[in-house]
Amino acid sequence: MKISLILPTYKKEREVLEQLERLYGYLTRKNSNFELIFVIDGYIDSTKEILEKYIKENRLKKVKVVGYKENKGKGYAIRYGMQRATGDVIGFIDADTDIAIRTLGYAIKAIKEDSVSAVIPSKFHKNSNVEISLKRQFLSYMLTQVNRIFLRLPKQITDVGCGLKLFQKDLIKRVLPVLSVDRFAIDSDILNEICKLNIKIEVIPFFLNKNRSDSTSMNIKDELEMLMDIFRLSFRNNYFLIRKSISLFFSN
Repeated sequence: MKISLILPTYKKEREVLEQLERLYGYLTRKNSNFELIFVIDGYIDSTKEILEKYIKENRLKKVKVVGYKENKGKGYAIRYGMQRATGDVIGFIDADTDIAIRTLGYAIKAIKEDSVSAVIPSKFHKNSNVEISLKRQFLSYMLTQVNRIFLRLPKQITDVGCGLKLFQKDLIKRVLPVLSVDRFAIDSDILNEICKLNIKIEVIPFFLNKNRSDSTSMNIKDELEMLMDIFRLSFRNNYFLIRKSISLFFSN
């Protein structure tokens, strides 16, 4: 089983090599058939040059660095990487080191199970170990509830925004053409689409490292854009449902 892991990368020149080293080492031991695809979401710092120099010096054959000049958003970067992935399993993970590596271990084990098409971590899983503020927990909970109200969300999903997800290649082929979110609501976009399909989803524990990086977190503007994207996806769902209903009505 070949795993393609996409890393949307924006302003990560201070952290990206540590993430590359730990992922490359871990996957070499646990699932040697893999590729890491770093998508540089805007050439605004030295991340691309740092990665390319390290890869060349260490002769890493399982790492790709791709990207584009202007920042377009996490969702665009993930879709850009998915279009270039060659693995039997395609997923994404944040480019910093906040997510504990054993979360990836749980995800790989789960995706290898028969008939599992998607693996989604949750901070609210009974076996998760995360140290986050009550405010962050509340925001994560509310984001999931907003998704459940306005979008199609698989019933077993209890957390939308964890920065790691794995999918079977066939599933990505089915949903990728209709994904449209460029920024942070890409998780909502994906889950909304896979909920329309009859697939098996495995929810796994989520683990965060105690000493987390100064990651590029969302600000109020980003959060508002995420909500707008969710509302837009909801409108799209209802638009196609109304069109289908009208078509059925007149066909009868």
